[in-house]
Amino acid sequence: MKKLLIYMVLFSFFITVPVWATSTGLNNIPTADVVPENVLVFQFISDFANNDTPAYMTGFKYGLFKNIEIGLDGNIFPQKGKTETLVAQGKLRFELSDSLAIAGGIANLGDRARAGREFPFAVLSQNLGFLRLHFGGTTQKDNEGFFGGIDKTFTFLDRDLTLRSDLIQNNDQRDTTASVGFIYDIGNNFLVESWMSFPTESGKEDVLTVKLNYVIKF
Repeated sequence: MKKLLIYMVLFSFFITVPVWATSTGLNNIPTADVVPENVLVFQFISDFANNDTPAYMTGFKYGLFKNIEIGLDGNIFPQKGKTETLVAQGKLRFELSDSLAIAGGIANLGDRARAGREFPFAVLSQNLGFLRLHFGGTTQKDNEGFFGGIDKTFTFLDRDLTLRSDLIQNNDQRDTTASVGFIYDIGNNFLVESWMSFPTESGKEDVLTVKLNYVIKF
């Protein structure tokens, strides 16, 4: 049964439509967290806005070594008339203390026409005990800015539930996107995430994102 599930996961990775490779983070921002060494996470993402057709994406991220994360999205079977290429991300983490870490990385590395410009970033994460704080910034060309967020993990029905919220500058610092959401361990190596994003940029709609993660430990 487990092997069948893994094959289904791999098959869906190749047939769904990707958008970008996402680093470990909160809702719309990266944090200093990384996937543990020798852990592979498959991700299935859907975005829903009022006036748009839902977007379905997939990808994976992997703990290549301790404190090093890599990720990749791609569509081997592109839509008719379109050329799809792979888009990558990577992150390097440094532990400054038991409660403080800093990380740097880059996302959207690949096809600019599909994913936009590369997204280099640096971020600091601090565990205060009663909650965690995250603050960082990006030097993405024509869209430099800062981002920040908070998260808190509780036990709900004997499993971890993390509530989280973040804010990121965009559109050359003229606008922001705020979000609120959660991630929950539903068992059998599955995690479900969901959040609402609220952009201030004119013409941009609020977006509901739903993400399913499947975790494989080697």
